[in-house]
Amino acid sequence: MSENEVLKIFDENYRQIGTETRQRIHLYGLWHETFHCWFYTITDNELTVYFQKRSSTKKDFPNQLDITAAGHLLAQETVIDGFREVKEELGIDVPIEKAHFLGVFPVKINLGHFIDNEFTNVYLIEQEISLGEFQLQEEEVESLFSVPLKMLKKLLNDPSAKATLTGYHQKNNQQEVIEECFSKKDFCANAQSYYDRLIESFEKILENQIRTID
Repeated sequence: MSENEVLKIFDENYRQIGTETRQRIHLYGLWHETFHCWFYTITDNELTVYFQKRSSTKKDFPNQLDITAAGHLLAQETVIDGFREVKEELGIDVPIEKAHFLGVFPVKINLGHFIDNEFTNVYLIEQEISLGEFQLQEEEVESLFSVPLKMLKKLLNDPSAKATLTGYHQKNNQQEVIEECFSKKDFCANAQSYYDRLIESFEKILENQIRTID
């Protein structure tokens, strides 16, 4: 997305107050809205979350693990229009009715040169992503990794923890299975409160699934 593209801006109560360029939004920390879509699976009472690894050529947070598919919403777009990101980044068509709306998570990140105040509209999709069943937008995404929920919780709460994850890498439209070692520093910058709320939501989903089976 170009730094000159125009997004809606909001007050702290999520009321629209105007529009501004993406560049000025991150320069001055203006509130704006984004779309987040997390893919996950549940197998043998274990929940696994998919992360994308951002391309090494990305201006912001290259080579970092990030939301399965996500993006900023343009001024003329609705939240539902955000599902274009799933198709663009992953090459996967997802019926909107298959997605579960988790809610709006306010997120505040200040890295000095980059101030990000977002209203993140978070969706969940229970769907396995298998080799050959996706097509990555390589200038944006270079790999997909699956992270078991218990391991994700450990990685995000213990900076010394490390894990070797299995994933799918794509280059020049060729896909292969890979393994890489990650720790907390390899996750894209996000508010800890966001990850805490996300993990809590996944834990409730898993608990309900197990209870239903039992």
